[in-house]
This record gives sequence, structure tokens and C-alpha cells, in this order.
Amino acid sequence: MRRRRGPESGAAALELALVLPLFLALVFGIFNYGWALYVGNDVRHAIERCSRLLILDPNTSESQLVEAVAERLAVADIEDVDLSMATETLTGGTRVARISWTYRYAVNVPFVPQAVFNFDNHLLVPLRET
Repeated sequence: MRRRRGPESGAAALELALVLPLFLALVFGIFNYGWALYVGNDVRHAIERCSRLLILDPNTSESQLVEAVAERLAVADIEDVDLSMATETLTGGTRVARISWTYRYAVNVPFVPQAVFNFDNHLLVPLRET
């Protein structure tokens, strides 16, 4: 039995050494891309929740909105979020606040060039007459 296995000894270790880095890169890549989507959703959710401040008080400033979003973020960092707010009047005289945001998340995966996701969107919030 030993003579038959002699020339093949170490083949499994060599195969593992060749395949393991690719497998780990795939696993870490899946985790990082999933985490990027989760954090992007966290930002969107925090902004949607804090937009209710404008419904309650149309005089809410952009800095107050940014503060409220920063408090609501669970995993994202507010420094990575570009948030802006502008008041518009739609056809028919309805006043709305347009909240626009962009969130950048850099994904680092071994053996793969760095990818940067840009999550951006805007939200229209109707403003009540004061």
C-alpha cells in the first residue's frame, strides 16, 4: 500500500494550497458585497425615517436633518454620506423638500482590485403649509 501512495503524497496539500486562496477570496468577496448592500440599505432607511421630521416641522434645517440621520445610522459612518436638501414647488403649488444623498462604500477583496459602490437616491417629502 505504501508504494502506491508514495508518488501521490502531498498532492492534497498542493491542491489545497492552489484552491484555498481563491476560495477564501470568493467567500470574503461575497461577505463584503453583502455588507456593502446592507450598509447602503442602512443609510437609505435612516434617511427615510428622519424625513418624517420635515413632515412634522417644515422649518427643519439641513443640519438638523444630518444630525438626526447620524443618530439613526446603525453601521454606516455619516462622514461617508453626502446629504443635501432643497425646497421646491411642484405644479399645482405643492411645496416639497427634495432630500438627495450619495453614499460611497469601498469593497476590499483579496486578489481583486478595489471596487467602490455609490449608493445614491433622492426622496420627495411633502411640506405642510405653516
